[in-house]
Amino acid sequence: MKELLSSILLLIFLFFTGCQSNGLMRRQPPLIGISCSHPNDYSSVRMTYTESVIQAGGTPVLIPITTDSLVLTDIINRLDGIILIGGADIHPSYYNEEPIEQLGEVDSLRDVYDISLIRLAAHRNLPMLGICRGEQLINVAFGGTLYQDIPAQHPDTTIWHHQKEPSSVPTHIVNLLPGSIIAQLTGQTKLFTNTHHHQAVKQVAPGFQITAWATDSIPEAIESTDGRPIWGVQFHPEALTIAGDTVAARFFHFLVNKATEFQKSK
Repeated sequence: MKELLSSILLLIFLFFTGCQSNGLMRRQPPLIGISCSHPNDYSSVRMTYTESVIQAGGTPVLIPITTDSLVLTDIINRLDGIILIGGADIHPSYYNEEPIEQLGEVDSLRDVYDISLIRLAAHRNLPMLGICRGEQLINVAFGGTLYQDIPAQHPDTTIWHHQKEPSSVPTHIVNLLPGSIIAQLTGQTKLFTNTHHHQAVKQVAPGFQITAWATDSIPEAIESTDGRPIWGVQFHPEALTIAGDTVAARFFHFLVNKATEFQKSK
């Protein structure tokens, strides 16, 4: 009886091993970490982010708010990609400036948490997409600066960047740099996007370039120029994606595809 059981277990093992070697077993969807905000002491994220990742074929994983570097390292080591979400202003001390009067609410805990995530993910060469605050954080983490307040520090005020309409409604045009990643993944030269911010990239970080601009010259996208899989957009493609915008959805398909490539390379 023991010999029979051993033979059955061996056959099962050989079957699954053979399936894996022949590519017959389905690979698990890539794990996409999503940074959190913490209103009322919760680690939380809007469902627009998680649903956009799910629709693109990824598995979203919420990264809880913590400054424990060992915990964050352990989580990052399990991921295949990461999204940094929107939120409060970034303290200007991170780019060697004093706060101006028009600076909005800052969140010192999230600043430490988010910048730690960026550095850990970059060290692992994890595909990374920053959205709104997330794009600004990427720029700051790698040595760039921000407009602390666009109306106060940018001379052209022809666009109101903090729209009153819901995020699902696009309100202004963004021009894309030909040949850039954002132009390639969208297949467009212009995008009609939403806008919910009063800060923006000012001086782009070394190793990055600006690849999209609003018509008032405010940067709307950045990407790495040295081969690192890091991209950022100032607008909110997740809100447009859930509203049915198939072009906006390509940002998440792009990230999930890059995460799948990363997963296969491990």
